[in-house]
Amino acid sequence: MTVHFAHILDKLGGIADRLRQGGMPDVVYQWTKGISEEGLIELEERLQTPLPASLSELIKRCGSLHLLWCLPQHCIVADEADCSYESGNDLKQEPNILDDITGEFGWNHEYISYFTSYGENTDSAADEQRYLILNYNGAGDPILLDRATSAIEPAVFCYEHEVDQFTLLAESLPAYIETMLALHGLWLWDWSNVSDEHGIQLDSPPLRLWQRWLDTFCTMKLEDAQSLETLIHYTTMHGVDHPAVLHAFQAYDPKDIFLAWKQRIQHNPAPFATWAFFIGETAGIGAADWVRSLWKPDTNAAQAWNPSASINIHAERAFVPTRAYLSARCLPEQEGLENVYDDLMQPTGKDGKLDGYTVSGQLQHFHSPQVIDWMRDKVNHPVDGWAILFAYSRPAAEQVIEWLSGSELHQKIATEALDIMIQRDLLPTLEADVWASISNLLHASLQLVMLKKDKRRIEAVLEQLSDLNLR
Repeated sequence: MTVHFAHILDKLGGIADRLRQGGMPDVVYQWTKGISEEGLIELEERLQTPLPASLSELIKRCGSLHLLWCLPQHCIVADEADCSYESGNDLKQEPNILDDITGEFGWNHEYISYFTSYGENTDSAADEQRYLILNYNGAGDPILLDRATSAIEPAVFCYEHEVDQFTLLAESLPAYIETMLALHGLWLWDWSNVSDEHGIQLDSPPLRLWQRWLDTFCTMKLEDAQSLETLIHYTTMHGVDHPAVLHAFQAYDPKDIFLAWKQRIQHNPAPFATWAFFIGETAGIGAADWVRSLWKPDTNAAQAWNPSASINIHAERAFVPTRAYLSARCLPEQEGLENVYDDLMQPTGKDGKLDGYTVSGQLQHFHSPQVIDWMRDKVNHPVDGWAILFAYSRPAAEQVIEWLSGSELHQKIATEALDIMIQRDLLPTLEADVWASISNLLHASLQLVMLKKDKRRIEAVLEQLSDLNLR
């Protein structure tokens, strides 16, 4: 075993444990034992060439390895100079943001084979045996060893199939693995800002940011957040999905919470939808006046956060559904609903019909049965978006029965909504006779529908209701 890989499994196992203990959700770490000498010989015979020394030593130690993690659903990987959890003395004054990232690292001896570019640059048999596949990333792009760079320690590249481009990751396999260890398996979908002619540069500002951010993420605990400022910093890293985080915010005035978030936004307005989510979940009514201002004519994403801010195209596109979400979280229900209703009913310029997915994206956060009554005369095909909205609007028993007793379109929407409610644990608690009425209506609908897919949908819902002892 070479010195490069002597402790690699211990290091990676420690990284996986550190990420789990720090609060990273869904960390996957799997590996298999190394291949036998006979297996290695068979592989080299198939390739008709010896493997580079470091690769053969690696797969003899560990045949395949898979490290995968994802950041909390809502978090911001950024330097925030005036809001650092500790001193922040080494941080830049301008926000530095790292996005479009995931955690993904590994290799697999079963993938090792020759790779030919999808482009038009392969002109000889030598080119066809130039690249050895080590692994694939989540986009299906291969991680490659370029044997033209060295027969002993070839460089590691990623081939980006969408642009037919090879990106140098490291000058050798040991260097690549050490880099990935230092980054805890970080994968960027665009390495151009952190690499040069020698590959990934750990001392590039974005990767220094990542290592700082991750160190804080793994060491900062919720119980350490003893002030509103530190609680907000914790939340930007870990999100608000855990009930304990939301409970911690209850110690502070909603208006103060909003003002604290607003200060952050002014320094770093880019992650528009994420900031809005934090405000909606933690500040609520404390942000009501600000949310009302979002409904003023001609207000857009840039004006919402900072009139002089530069907001990217994604933030602009997210503004309308985000404003609807904030209205559901921060305004009295009727006020918020009327604002969204009025906006949705503006002339569309198409056939005048509302799109179910668009409507659902703006109204499902209200979780209001009022929405079901409002949409009754507006629904149309396809039913999927309308069914999602119905399911998330917490329908009363009378509404479910009414829709199952209505037109074929209303029956389809209610039936699919029941399926969604079962799958996502959204079913309300109802009396046995109510469920019996619903079951009877589904059986009656089953006798009338003609399409097989509609019959299968109804049968699936009936079977699930039966399994839940609700009939």
